[in-house]
Amino acid sequence: MKEPTIQEILAVVTFNRDANGRLVINDVFGYVSGSVLGNVCGNVKGNIGGCVWGSVGGDVQGGVKGTINGCKWKFVETPKEKVIRLIREGNAEEAIKVLEESK
Repeated sequence: MKEPTIQEILAVVTFNRDANGRLVINDVFGYVSGSVLGNVCGNVKGNIGGCVWGSVGGDVQGGVKGTINGCKWKFVETPKEKVIRLIREGNAEEAIKVLEESK
């Protein structure tokens, strides 16, 4: 592989320094084809085609096609979400039942 120029690097990665003066990667624009051996303290706006060995401390705005702690992921609707969905679907009686059961 031809070595990248500093201009090419700065087009895909921005840097900053933390409170201790250590160099940190601020943003990555493009495709990461290898691994991130550290923490991502911001957002991932794209897809993760591999594994996350650690915790997700924020939201997942897409689907999970693998497992979480070895368990198959499945969507769980909270009572509040179910009531809202039922009202939007025009099923007020069922929404009332859910509210009464959740007391």
